[in-house]
Amino acid sequence: MSTQPTAPLTTSADGRAADLAGLRVTPGDLLVAEAPLPVLLQAVTASTAVVLGALPAAGSPGEPRLAPDVAPFEDVAVRPASSDEVGVLQATTRADLPIGRWDCGDADTAASLRSSGFNRHTFLCGQSGSGKTYALGVLLEQLLIGTGLPMVILDPNADFVHLGTTRPDAEPTGAAIIEGTEVRVLGSNPPEEPLRMRFATMPRAAQAAVLRLDPLRDRAEYNLFVTSFGRDRPVPAGVDAYVTSLLAGHDDERALGQRVQNLGLTDWEVWALDQASAAEVALGGARATVVDLAGLADPREASAVCLDLVERLWAARHERRPMLIVIDEAHNVCPAEPHGEVQERLVERLIQIAAEGRKYGLWLLLSTQRPSKVHQQVVSQCDNLMLMRMNSPADVADVATLFGFAPPEMIARAPSFRQGEAVAAGRFAPCPMRVRMGDRLTVEGGSDVAVPPAPTR
Repeated sequence: MSTQPTAPLTTSADGRAADLAGLRVTPGDLLVAEAPLPVLLQAVTASTAVVLGALPAAGSPGEPRLAPDVAPFEDVAVRPASSDEVGVLQATTRADLPIGRWDCGDADTAASLRSSGFNRHTFLCGQSGSGKTYALGVLLEQLLIGTGLPMVILDPNADFVHLGTTRPDAEPTGAAIIEGTEVRVLGSNPPEEPLRMRFATMPRAAQAAVLRLDPLRDRAEYNLFVTSFGRDRPVPAGVDAYVTSLLAGHDDERALGQRVQNLGLTDWEVWALDQASAAEVALGGARATVVDLAGLADPREASAVCLDLVERLWAARHERRPMLIVIDEAHNVCPAEPHGEVQERLVERLIQIAAEGRKYGLWLLLSTQRPSKVHQQVVSQCDNLMLMRMNSPADVADVATLFGFAPPEMIARAPSFRQGEAVAAGRFAPCPMRVRMGDRLTVEGGSDVAVPPAPTR
């Protein structure tokens, strides 16, 4: 914020909003109005601010805290907030997860989010190259360090398979905590643990979705499946033996066996049998479970594994065990227009978790390139936003419409963000923030491929 030749003045008629007419500010800047007690303000447009609270008088006993009730004031001097005054705001809001630096005007201070705010659904978006995956890694690392929140990470591109492996140059205290934390990686690439799902314990509707069985359209096959594969009569020999027995039976049995074969289910590698499923690992006490979906040959397997996991988490909801469900590239897992029975069932369950899961301790953290590509009934339930660079005017407008708690003029600056810059707003932020993400502590699983250099001539 530029220095004014004379002290600028501000007025608040109600102690809630203030006039910044004549000041040179950028939306998001933090200011202090020198009322009888100094008052912390945040510019939300070029000419208006919201009142965040009264700062404590110098020498006040105890830990500094903002006072929420502010009396109206008129024509008082206003100046940029200092780093210490920004720190009072973070202390007041219990912002305890450091993620980088806070650009709030003249002050350059540490940016911290509220760990308690992750008990709401969170939406992270930014176009390719904005630093979105890197930023998600910073968030996950700090949640591992600063909370005891269990998490399961659906990872379509193997970007977080090294979440438990720290970098040689990582900050030592945080690195030591991560190294002592149980991070289990499930996938198809050793040394990953096998990624598995347990068909027998899925709800009947989810099983039918995997088999693409409709209870009315496919009455005979559906009824045969219900009677031959009940939970009280599992088939321990596995899918191959089950299909063999069906193909040797009567017409309806052969039709069901042919269905399983034609769908390629006998070739899937994800059947658990005597191994633990991804849901069993996550619910078994692992602090972080990374589900590497990148190595599965059939994309339907990835959707089925995700469905089994989400169904099991939902079935265990009454135990009220907190769980953060992280979905990277969420447009692949929860698209606006799902395709196929499995994906439709998966999206239906995620919509239910978005609407009702919070009271059971099931919280979503979605990361994607474009908000319009993720199902709107899920996005609309998110109370936290982290927005990175986004060039499309339509996408920027969508974000401003969907997340009314973020000042529109801060959102409008998204096309000018550099890599790693973001706006954070919602329950997990002390107030809407312009931030620059800090350094990663763990090894990135995926990174851009460099252009090969010219051959030596």
